[in-house]
Amino acid sequence: MALPKLNDKPKYEMKIPSTKEEVRFRPFLVKEEKVLMIAMESEDTRQILNAVVDTLDACIEGGVNKTKLTTFDVEYMFTKLRSKSVGEVATLAIECSHCNTKNEVTANLEGLDLVVPDDIEHVIEIDEGISLEMQWPSYLAISDLDNLDVNNTMSAFKILSCSLAFVITEDERIDMREVSEDEIQAFIESMNREQFLKVQQYLDSMPKLSHDIEFTCENCKKSNTQTLEGMASFF
Repeated sequence: MALPKLNDKPKYEMKIPSTKEEVRFRPFLVKEEKVLMIAMESEDTRQILNAVVDTLDACIEGGVNKTKLTTFDVEYMFTKLRSKSVGEVATLAIECSHCNTKNEVTANLEGLDLVVPDDIEHVIEIDEGISLEMQWPSYLAISDLDNLDVNNTMSAFKILSCSLAFVITEDERIDMREVSEDEIQAFIESMNREQFLKVQQYLDSMPKLSHDIEFTCENCKKSNTQTLEGMASFF
């Protein structure tokens, strides 16, 4: 006689921010939580990212197309999944901006939201007769980078290269998937500062999961208002 399956039916709904597609999901189970915990204990960023995406894929009805999920898709969706799996309130340790004392502060994960504007211009003219069609970098592409530190110059350039979808000239539309990494790198390095800043501004405008936290420091008694950004801030 086979044992019954527990908790394998979708119970909740959410939207994928970048596409507005509505999906149904179930809370993650012990088997998924085990994988997540092992990944967290490894302190290997790539392993953690892959575990997060794999958990989403397992818990969402019909799975997800991992190649199309953006970084902000995964951050938002995993936070929603975590709130239904572990609890809607997260207890965080946040440093006071005045005395650096860590304070225990709670955040309601259900109150987190992420707005993706409809009027974002994905085509940028960088020179006469030359435009770039941009795309938000996928989570999978970011996890494949050798160095995931966005403050690292080489890593920042690689993230930028992942965001170039097409180069559009008067005569052709060049698919960057068909161009070698060396050619893309040389193309980016051939930009002047004004052109590079236009592209950088596009990446800076990428939606981010964020939440303002207000608290009074238990040590110095001063008020704090801090903005938490990114999935890692809430766990």
